[in-house]
Amino acid sequence: MTEDQPITIRDLYPRMTEEELAVAEANLKRYVAVLVRIYDRLQAECKPWPKPVNRVDLTLSGDESNIRHERSNSP
Repeated sequence: MTEDQPITIRDLYPRMTEEELAVAEANLKRYVAVLVRIYDRLQAECKPWPKPVNRVDLTLSGDESNIRHERSNSP
């Protein structure tokens, strides 16, 4: 993939079947549609997009991003 090409769902999930990719793409489109509806509503009401209550680093390391005592964590 070059810099000029957009990232596709298949790029993100290369091991998914065609059916799984179709579901993932449909879910993404619905999610974006909800965000657009929220944005349009805020614009119509002359309200700003809400600011985050507290900043969270979305690039936490693997150890910091786990929830303690969860089944998915290794012992």
